[in-house]
Amino acid sequence: MKAKELLNNALKMLGYTNADGNAELTTRIRNSAIVTVNLVYSDLWKTTSREAFKPINSLNDEILLPQRVTDECFLYGLAMHIARSENDGDQQQYFAHLYNAKRAGLTNYERVKNAMPFPEN
Repeated sequence: MKAKELLNNALKMLGYTNADGNAELTTRIRNSAIVTVNLVYSDLWKTTSREAFKPINSLNDEILLPQRVTDECFLYGLAMHIARSENDGDQQQYFAHLYNAKRAGLTNYERVKNAMPFPEN
């Protein structure tokens, strides 16, 4: 999914669209959008990959995360950061709760090591 699509969906979730007649708000958010997207992208990248993180350079770049991550978690983190930047505390708190709950559900264990600790002499 492209960063632009995620940003548009997050703005719709927050109600920060041009449809409400506030074009300045949307323009201000879009000016800092790449940094905001990269904040969430780098955080979620660490939960899904061991490779080095490569940030996006434009909103037309693809977000290279599994679809499950972008669908279930990315939007909430993006909405959280946008609401924080707009001093919208209620929505920031709401989306922070959703983001952290969804992000916690992304971690999984591939192997469990069965080991018995022994005390040192």
